[in-house]
Amino acid sequence: MKITVAIPIYNAERHLNVTLDSLINQTMDSNDYEVICVNDVSTDNSVKVVETYMEKQNNIKLINRTENSGGPMLPRNDAINEAKGEYILFLDNDDFIGEETLERFYKSAKEYNSDVIFGKYIGVNGRVVPQSMFKYGNLPNAEILDHNLVFSLAPHKMFKVDLIREHNIRFHKEAVVGEDQLFVMQCFVKAKVITVLSDYEYYYVVKRGDENLSLKYFPAKNFFYSFNNIMKTIEESDLSSLYKTKLSAAFLNRFLHASRLRGHIFSNLLTTEQKIDWLNETKKFIDNHVSDELINLLPSRFHYFVLIARENDLQKLLMVHKRMESVSPNQITRVENGWIYARFKNTKKYLAYDEEHTVNHVNKSDVFVDNIVLDETHCEISGQFYQSLLINMNVNNELVLVHRKSGIEKRVVDNLVSNSGQFKFKFNYQEFVIDENSVGPWDVFIEGTIGGYRKRRRLGQARRTDLVKRVNMDHKGILPRLTNSTKEEVNTEKEISFDHVLSFGKKYIVKAYFTKGHDNLSFDIKLNK
Repeated sequence: MKITVAIPIYNAERHLNVTLDSLINQTMDSNDYEVICVNDVSTDNSVKVVETYMEKQNNIKLINRTENSGGPMLPRNDAINEAKGEYILFLDNDDFIGEETLERFYKSAKEYNSDVIFGKYIGVNGRVVPQSMFKYGNLPNAEILDHNLVFSLAPHKMFKVDLIREHNIRFHKEAVVGEDQLFVMQCFVKAKVITVLSDYEYYYVVKRGDENLSLKYFPAKNFFYSFNNIMKTIEESDLSSLYKTKLSAAFLNRFLHASRLRGHIFSNLLTTEQKIDWLNETKKFIDNHVSDELINLLPSRFHYFVLIARENDLQKLLMVHKRMESVSPNQITRVENGWIYARFKNTKKYLAYDEEHTVNHVNKSDVFVDNIVLDETHCEISGQFYQSLLINMNVNNELVLVHRKSGIEKRVVDNLVSNSGQFKFKFNYQEFVIDENSVGPWDVFIEGTIGGYRKRRRLGQARRTDLVKRVNMDHKGILPRLTNSTKEEVNTEKEISFDHVLSFGKKYIVKAYFTKGHDNLSFDIKLNK
């Protein structure tokens, strides 16, 4: 048997036909795969629906549990124990798969000797599904960190059964939330080969309108079960020390961003007593798993939360959180090692503190182009670049030209104006037209740096409405004024070429233009043959 498809079923009568139809219509021979439906004591006609399909297909099996388990965890374990396939694919009872999914999965899994394999997800009825890991194309051996797999911890994947059984990986009954993340992370850590396929619409995740659990209350201890064990899984793994640190930070970032933890503590959903309980468990989690090194690897928007939660001070946490969004330039004390620090003070009788917190996440930037002048050999760009929290700081601005294909950067460091927040750069085209590897688009950015902190913005879209680009060449004339023409017309007008740029004996054509769609400034380089 090649594949076992495991479907936990609970009151799925309305949706089950679509799920099962997608399985009986697979291009894989029905003798090569089995479908195990685990009925978790449904109270509707789900069992009858499955039995109807069993009369048509001899590869569909039904397991009837005698006691409702309260979730898909134990039914999935039942399927693991009964599976006869080399691989097991977990499918929810209201989702469905493309008709070539099993055949494609198995072929690729055997070709690459995959321990875990999954394909492109498609959201149905407005369901939002992760996509960033699919932008790289097919990945025979994907990297958890490099390919964003930490953001794809749903169980809708195919796993090698021997991997699961050898390491005794199961879904945990105690995990009332995040049980799928724990199972998948355990498999990711143990897997030698994880394969990601982007060449077909493999798995359709359906939104039914009743899957938002954010308003349901879970005791904090139960909530943290999965996440404590995920961190423990990483810490106790055979991965290299540096990789474990990076993976722990990546998961922690995901956890703080996507979980309901901060939402519960900062919202009005919980009573003060419940929030205290959640903060107690948060402190335990941080004490056990979150070092200062990990905190420094997190975005600044989580720093104050972790640091104050470690103190277990609910009132202070709520107050700093409330004041975080109104930080002013006057509160900035220093910029060091890439972090912007602001002073937070409170001198109330029962709540007093005077300390710094990082505020990178509330630093807003604004860029505006005043003028662009092009001539036969040079381009001059001037404008304004302000950062909301750094107006009193001496920020160093540089112009950065980035080769779109290779990522090579050419920096223009000589700012011709000294006024804070303003810039004026002039550069020769030959500075970035170096050789044939220079051909293709070069995008233009402004970058401000101070104390290791960097803020980069794309140039061109925000500009004077009456901006005229002058070309000091008799045979080229003047580029038209910007108008309210359509995007296509504007982008046809706003471009000009210099066909005489000479570099190491070869001639190049340099075309300045504004990109379609985003309307930013770029230079396109072509070899003049």
